[in-house]
Amino acid sequence: MRAIAKFIGLGAITTAATYSTYLIALQFFGPMTAYWCALAVAFVIQIAMMAPFVFNAKLTLANAGKSLLIYSGYSLLFASLMWITLQISVPHIIAPLVVVAIAAPLQFLAGKKWLHNPVDDVRS
Repeated sequence: MRAIAKFIGLGAITTAATYSTYLIALQFFGPMTAYWCALAVAFVIQIAMMAPFVFNAKLTLANAGKSLLIYSGYSLLFASLMWITLQISVPHIIAPLVVVAIAAPLQFLAGKKWLHNPVDDVRS
């Protein structure tokens, strides 16, 4: 249960940072380009924080590599979801929040499967 609470906390931080980035970028770019800017911010936060903070796994080169692959896939998935939300006329301002609501549970389950080390539960 602690991992879920930590995931939600980190998700709130990531969402605030990326949504702010999106809103600022939206002043200069179209919605998809602005979203890619926001994804770049999320990418850095997630790789640096997800394994050590949420899943109590040490941030090793192997975990960073796994995170890089996982979040590259997430970025493509999130961008696809963003494109779909824009195609069905979700307003540009709230479209990223719709993507987060859909994708966050999937992201947690995938991260738990691929980044979590059960041995770390014994150590904590």
